[in-house]
Amino acid sequence: MRNNLKNKKPVKITVQASCAELAGQAQEVAARLGLPIEPPECSSVHRVRSTEQDNWLLLRVSVNGLELVKPDDPKLSGAVRVDFTAGHAAYRRKQQKKELLVRAVSGKGGKGGASLNVIDATGGLGRDSFLLAAAGHRVHIFERQPVIAALLADGLARAAAHPETAEISRRIRLTVGDAVPALEVMQETGAGEKGEDCEGGEGVDVVYLDPMFPERRKSALVKKELQLLQLLAHLDSSPEKLLESALEAATRRVVVKRPMKAPFLTDLSPSHSLSGKTVRFDVYLGCLLSRNKEYSG
Repeated sequence: MRNNLKNKKPVKITVQASCAELAGQAQEVAARLGLPIEPPECSSVHRVRSTEQDNWLLLRVSVNGLELVKPDDPKLSGAVRVDFTAGHAAYRRKQQKKELLVRAVSGKGGKGGASLNVIDATGGLGRDSFLLAAAGHRVHIFERQPVIAALLADGLARAAAHPETAEISRRIRLTVGDAVPALEVMQETGAGEKGEDCEGGEGVDVVYLDPMFPERRKSALVKKELQLLQLLAHLDSSPEKLLESALEAATRRVVVKRPMKAPFLTDLSPSHSLSGKTVRFDVYLGCLLSRNKEYSG
C-alpha cells in the first residue's frame, strides 16, 4: 500500500494477545515483525500511557485472527481484520463477473476467459486481489508495509483453510516488499516483453495499481480502515515511477483504480476507462508508455 499523505508523527505499534492462551502466537508475531509486545488483554498488568502515545496502534492476536486497532480513539473504534470467507468479500466473490475491476483486468468486456498473471503492486488488504483470483487469475501481491502484509497474510491463511476459498487462495502469492524493483527486473529480463499488438507476450500480463488517496468517498467503515492504514502506509513520492515500471513490465495492460472525479495518476492519459458510481478504472495498454516515449523523444 502506498500513501500520498505525510505522516505527522512516527507511529508506535505494539503486539498483544487477546487472551493468555494466545500469548505464544503473539510472541511469534512480535518477533517476526520486530515489534514490542504488551501483556495479554486479559492480564491484570495495565500499560501506563503518556501524551507521546497518540499515534499508538495495537496489533492484536485474537481468536478471530490478526487485528489492527487504535486504542482510546472513539473515532476509530473497532478492529481492522482481513476476512475473505464472509461478509462483503464473500458477496463480491460470488458476484465477481459483474465487477468493473474484473472487466478492466480481464479485457474483452470481462469475457476473455483466459487466466492471466496479475501483479497487484499496491496490495493493501488484498480485497481486490482476492476478487481477481476468484475470477480465475493468478495474482502476485506486493505489500511493502510489514504490518499490513501481516494482516493480509493472516487473512489468506484462514482463507486457505476454508473449503469455499481454499482453491482461490492457492492462486495468490504474497511478497513483502516494494513492487517497483521487481517490476524493473521483470522488464530487464524480458519477462514483460511486449508483442507487436500489445496483447501478447509471456510473464506478467497485467499490473494493477490502487494508490491510496484521501479524496476517495467510501462508507464510514472503509474510511476508518483508510485512516488506520494511512498511519502505516509509506509515502508514495513518485506515482510516475510506479506507473512507468508497471507499463514497462506488463504485456497486456495496466489498470489503475481511481476515485471517480480524481485526475489521472500522471500526465499520461489511459487508453480508456471503465467508470462506476464512485470509482473508475483507468486502463493503459502495455505498449502505451513505449509509444509515448517514441513520440516525445
